This record gives sequence, structure tokens and C-alpha cells, in this order.
Amino acid sequence: MLADMWICIRCHTEFPEFTGGAEANLGSFGLYFMCPVCGRRNRLRSLGEDEEGFLRLEQIDEPE
Repeated sequence: MLADMWICIRCHTEFPEFTGGAEANLGSFGLYFMCPVCGRRNRLRSLGEDEEGFLRLEQIDEPE
């Protein structure tokens, strides 16, 4: 699901990728963002850098 928006797979809250209040994190669980609304960890994967050198991330899990 390559999009400019991340969607929490539990509560379906939408977050614009870079300005929506959900930050990407890297830890023992891998790459993910935590939903600030319900606390659900949502998996991400790196797609590498874009033409401007910014890291592009893709959400792995899809909302149910």
C-alpha cells in the first residue's frame, strides 16, 4: 500500500505520512508507527530514498 497517508489498522485513523502526528520508529519490533489514538503498532518498510534524499516508507499492514 504505497500512499501519502498511513492508516491505523485498528481504529482506521488516517495520518498524512510526514505531518499527521504519527512518527516512524525503528526498534526491536522493526520499522513501525504507533497510532497516537489507540496505541496500535503499525508495520512499515523502507523503499529507499526519493530523488530529494528523503526516506520513503510503505505501510505493510492494511486496515481490516
